Amino acid sequence: MRRLLDFDLVIEAHGDGYQTRVIASPAGEAQASFVAPFSDKDLRILVLEVVGSIGRMRRKVRRIENQDRQRIEEFGGQLYEALFTGAVGDCLGLSRVTAESRDAGLRIRLRLPGALANIPWEYLYDAQHGFLGLDPDTALVRYLELPAPVRPFPIRPPLRILAMISAPSDVAELDTEREWSKLTETLQPLISQGLVEVDRLENGTLAALTRPLRLREYHVLHFIGHGGYDEESQDGALALEDATGKARLVTGRDLSMMIRHRSLRLVVLNACEGSRVAPDDPFSGVAQALARQGIPAVIAMQFEISDPAAVVFSQSFYQAIADGLPVDVATVEARRAMFAGDNEIEWATPVLYLRSVDGRIFTKRGGSQRDREEAERRAQEQTRPLAEERPKAEQRAGTGPSPPTTEPRPGEEAERQAREEAERQAREEAERQAREEAERQAREDAERQAQEQTRPLAEERPKAEQRAGTEPSPPTAEPQPRVPVPVWAPAILAVPLLILALNVLSHHFTRSWALVVLGSSVLGAVVAAVEHRRRPIPVWTAALEFFFAWFLVYALYKLNIGDVQNASKYVPPRVILTGVAAIVSAALAIRALTRLPSGVGRRILTAFLACMAVGLGAAALGYAGSRYGQVQALHNIGPSCSRIGAVFLFAALLVDLLAPILALVRRLNPAPP
Repeated sequence: MRRLLDFDLVIEAHGDGYQTRVIASPAGEAQASFVAPFSDKDLRILVLEVVGSIGRMRRKVRRIENQDRQRIEEFGGQLYEALFTGAVGDCLGLSRVTAESRDAGLRIRLRLPGALANIPWEYLYDAQHGFLGLDPDTALVRYLELPAPVRPFPIRPPLRILAMISAPSDVAELDTEREWSKLTETLQPLISQGLVEVDRLENGTLAALTRPLRLREYHVLHFIGHGGYDEESQDGALALEDATGKARLVTGRDLSMMIRHRSLRLVVLNACEGSRVAPDDPFSGVAQALARQGIPAVIAMQFEISDPAAVVFSQSFYQAIADGLPVDVATVEARRAMFAGDNEIEWATPVLYLRSVDGRIFTKRGGSQRDREEAERRAQEQTRPLAEERPKAEQRAGTGPSPPTTEPRPGEEAERQAREEAERQAREEAERQAREEAERQAREDAERQAQEQTRPLAEERPKAEQRAGTEPSPPTAEPQPRVPVPVWAPAILAVPLLILALNVLSHHFTRSWALVVLGSSVLGAVVAAVEHRRRPIPVWTAALEFFFAWFLVYALYKLNIGDVQNASKYVPPRVILTGVAAIVSAALAIRALTRLPSGVGRRILTAFLACMAVGLGAAALGYAGSRYGQVQALHNIGPSCSRIGAVFLFAALLVDLLAPILALVRRLNPAPP
């Protein structure tokens, strides 16, 4: 994938009309007047023609000469000539040449006033390059600039999508089961590959959003339903359901308050059949409000979309997102797939509203440190809003457009580069600390969310035939989230554990055995840390690292490093070591019971720690009986305790080996989506 250079274009009020300004591009700045090549009536007619064309496609009415395609090209060509006129057009041409020389493409970021938001800019058409929205080297987005930077959120597949289907009883009928089946069938290839998971809300109310978003980490909210116009707020709104099943208009601002979660990075607003009956697009206001309230990217369908086009878009778009592409590039790929799939008009239906400076709202967790640092650096370098470089329109009122700015002189360019390098170096340490803090917070959040999932999210998806004349069946519970288990560290721990069990039973411990325990303890500690880095398993890792450290100390004592065995004249080292280990094992067992979700992984870890606590406690009593033979009670129970300790240590050994076996079974039988 080629990198994209930003071409920032602002359309703003100027006197009685508008003007366009290039405020950042590879070729500098420029400005020119903008005159809309059509009236509101012409735009309304165009929208109705597009909707009518989609209807004919749904009825499979095809023509040899596609007049709809010709009208769209004429409209897009007129819009292109009006937007990229004079100095702005020259600047775009120079930017394309510069980008090509750097083996890059362009990201055209449109900043639009509200009065021009309903224009389908995605149809911009250049006779030389074709539709800009289909150009693989050009990403056309509607950009909303806000002071707070958007950093990519690290995820590990699958991409989790929460579907919300709203069908109020007092608006146009919506077959919810058909819509749900259509979405799941569309994404089935990605679901079967483990790239995507889709969950459905139990109903279309605003309240239904809270618990799922609290219990699970969702990345995308996919809305299917109707749009409307809220007279009170004078803004577009979504028609959600109220408690009685009737329509409740919810604005983008109200919706954003309910879905503002760190992991939720994308909202897709999908208008179904009959949801757009007027040229005004209610989803436009909702999308912009969601983006302004913190959602990094929003995709809204500006026209009614047919089923075949919706299938192609969803498959291509979510596949590209799962592959790690920036959201603007993924949108271009989805539009191209729609166009290639015989949707010559509908490909421009998806509109992308973007806040991320480089289009990256996700990064694959586990990527290289260099990739993460590069993403952080790009976000930091563009945190200063470009609005500082925009003089007020009223200060320029009455003046003519200025000529295009030429490329910077060599001296100025060198000075600018030196200044940027100095600023980058000055920010290096602060960025590193901020990045480490963000990663730590992300790990803590992920652990907390995993702990909160002790009760699975209810999934109520009754079949349509089961609901005919009867009440819905009880919700079906999702399977509990699996507790991750380590693989290699428990296998290594089995070596010193076997030697300890034999020593407790026979009180025979050679120097060779001590060296084996020492080596396996060091190796196991390193392996446990590596496994935890790949997949955080805090309680498991804490237990493993403790026992490896304990065996290391035990081996050093047995090797008599520093003549430590002389201390046995004054204190009982083996009794103290095994007694402390028994207490810590019991504490870790309690922690595993209270902190981990129920499942096989928790049962294995708890059983292992319980066996270790009993075995080490009994071994401590056995060591005490052999040392303090003059105490009759200890002398009597010492041998029995040693045998009991050995039995429980052997049991802990067997349970310990279940962990890699469980991991192997899970690999052969992955969890269903």
